Amino acid sequence: MLVRLFTVVLVCLVSNYGLFGQDGIIHYNQNTGFRLLFDYHHHNLPSTKVGNHIVTGSWLDSDGRYGWNDFVHTNTFDHLYTILSDEYAISMSRIAYNDKTLKDYNGVVIFAADNPALISDAKVISDQEIVVLTNFVKRGGSLMVMLNAVEKDRFNESFETKQVKKLLRGFGLTWNNDDTHYSDNVIPSGHSYFYDVPVFHYGAGCTLKVLPEAERAEILLDVYSDSTYQDRSVSGAGIVMVRPGKGKVILVGDAGSWTGNISRPWADNGRILTQLFRYMKPDRGVHPADYSIHRSLHYDVSVAGLQAVPGANSLSKINHTEYKLFMPRPTTQMPYFEATAALDISVQKDTFSNSFLSDISVHSFKWFDKSAENNEDQKISMRINRQGKISDVNTKGAYAQWLAPDIAILSALLPTDGLQPGDRWQSVESIRIPALRATDLPAVKMKELDIHYEKDILYEDTPCRLLVSSGEAWLSDWGITLEDILPEEEVKRVGKSNYRFLHERGGKILFKREQWVDKETGVVLEGRLQTRIITWIQDKRKPVGIRNLDKDNESIVSMANMTTFKLRR
Repeated sequence: MLVRLFTVVLVCLVSNYGLFGQDGIIHYNQNTGFRLLFDYHHHNLPSTKVGNHIVTGSWLDSDGRYGWNDFVHTNTFDHLYTILSDEYAISMSRIAYNDKTLKDYNGVVIFAADNPALISDAKVISDQEIVVLTNFVKRGGSLMVMLNAVEKDRFNESFETKQVKKLLRGFGLTWNNDDTHYSDNVIPSGHSYFYDVPVFHYGAGCTLKVLPEAERAEILLDVYSDSTYQDRSVSGAGIVMVRPGKGKVILVGDAGSWTGNISRPWADNGRILTQLFRYMKPDRGVHPADYSIHRSLHYDVSVAGLQAVPGANSLSKINHTEYKLFMPRPTTQMPYFEATAALDISVQKDTFSNSFLSDISVHSFKWFDKSAENNEDQKISMRINRQGKISDVNTKGAYAQWLAPDIAILSALLPTDGLQPGDRWQSVESIRIPALRATDLPAVKMKELDIHYEKDILYEDTPCRLLVSSGEAWLSDWGITLEDILPEEEVKRVGKSNYRFLHERGGKILFKREQWVDKETGVVLEGRLQTRIITWIQDKRKPVGIRNLDKDNESIVSMANMTTFKLRR
């Protein structure tokens, strides 16, 4: 009886496509965000049966591929829906486009429309549907159309071309009859539209063509067939966006890039996917700083830190150069430091990559009120892409290198024009790791952070966007070791170090990153970073205390840092 019940449940799970309501719509999730409608009217659902319990897409042609809850086929959209479901309200449609249906949605996604020459029961996009979609876009909706390679040898993955071409030509777009084949594409740092993606796998698609009548066309990504293919040399636009009327149309030359290709460990298609779909959101006038206008900026920076290490802890005897002592009571000594400097930033345009090259002069570096020795000719250089993303940070001089882990906060990453308060996006950023002697060069961890557009706020009477990232983690989860925390003379002793974490997880790091960004100019008026580590480090030369009080007295260490950049106005 139990086996029979399990079989019934399993069959119901794999036959979920019967869940479409009377209106021909199924809602994938309950998110209340940007509403996306994926088209399963012009692309069939999975119908290939394997044994008694599996229904999947075809392994011979494109029939029924790109479904969901189809984990057995590598060409499904399960990766796509899983990744996008936290940010978007996703629905699937089995009906023809009409004004009544589309009024409830912000964006429509058409992918690999079935070719009637290949799939006998294919439903072709009608002229009336083209009118409906065109009006939907001009009123402010977003349309994304995904194609596939166009080549005679790939007929089994072909899409309907006559009506799709008519739809796209109405927006000034079409495609080239070519095939990149399965190609790894390098995305250079400073790319105008995508970031934190060293390699994108373009899964055998075509290249695209922008016609003269296209409105405000932007090539979001160029693609190419990689050098491993000796039989072709294909290159051109792979993702294009135009802005007819009040809306947006995004044409993508390959649908397969968002299937099992997301699993390729050497590529980052998932990041491209999340960044791509954010371009569908309506233009709300959000723009990063234009450094062709703001070519010269001046900031004051301060860095401060405080430690709490009980006197019974051997680490309290570590020498702290450039520190002073805060004594909340006569028997308590807490080392702290302060550093200040001035930054002069000059920016020039790199026309080849459409990014900005920034040179930062660090001067007047001081520990407390004392000028640091040998602080001349301190330089930081970095690249800022069109979205405000920092990359290629290089330094000259010890004090510039010491400040560099925090320097990216000087530029606000505003990835698309459709951002609004409450939105979140991701970015790989450098985090300065608090150390027992923080005046030494710090350890740095690169971590993917959620950037939260928390709210619009007045900052010194200037309307600003407040961007915040925060979080906490076990030291072991971030790969933070004693080598990152203790000074060099303790971790590089002859023999071995005298210290180890009391527990394998080490303790926790807490961080917060805040930017006050001028709404009009996109320039960061103030950036603040705070980090703290609380950890328990055992002196291996001593026995471990039994009571928690003894463990704390003998091994606890608290280290906190705060860095603040303020624009001089």
